[in-house]
Amino acid sequence: MVSFIVIAKEKKKREDYIKEFALKEKIDSFDITIVERDISGKTAAQSIGIETIKLLQKKIFFKPLKSPSKIIVIEDAQLLTPEAQNALLKVLEEPPAHTFIILGTETKETLLPTILSRCQMIELEEKKKELSDKTVEEINAFLTELPNLSIGDKLKHAERLAKDKEKALLWIENFILVLRENMLQNLENANVNKIEILKSFQSLHTLLKTTNVNPRFAIENTLLSFSYDKIE
Repeated sequence: MVSFIVIAKEKKKREDYIKEFALKEKIDSFDITIVERDISGKTAAQSIGIETIKLLQKKIFFKPLKSPSKIIVIEDAQLLTPEAQNALLKVLEEPPAHTFIILGTETKETLLPTILSRCQMIELEEKKKELSDKTVEEINAFLTELPNLSIGDKLKHAERLAKDKEKALLWIENFILVLRENMLQNLENANVNKIEILKSFQSLHTLLKTTNVNPRFAIENTLLSFSYDKIE
């Protein structure tokens, strides 16, 4: 059987794709196992750890009961720790018979190259978000100012953003879009600093969206982590 990585920012889009895949392969819902981060406790887990994968390894070789094949879905795979991903490698290298393994993720950037090389990539098309000229101008201004911002200025910016978590997530999404577009338009200047900034804000977005972390603390930590000369 083949292992897949289904990539889409919206979780529902990934779920819909997996449902359609199951229908096409005539797999009953009884033979679909979904593995996710633990959100049952008082504090939601911020990652999917090696223990979760070890438990999965004990069950993955069971035969399907109502269908010709079964599906193992690891949702929010971008939250898999490096240790969990390494533990998953053996299963991906020698997948059990009659089993499809699907990793659903917002982005492939957090997955190990060894994971990526063992799976078929399915990138679902997403409608391109159009930003207003004013929004693009404001974010570009922030990008220009960022290298020279003092610690106090960064803390004030984090405080303003953290007042409304949903607005903070939207601002971060727009920031990522503008930075990515800038890099695509000027690939020869897509230096290490820009790439690290992009990765940092992608990680910040995932952290705010999927955990109960204090927004102000998370944003402060991201802004204060930058140490570079310029991003032009």
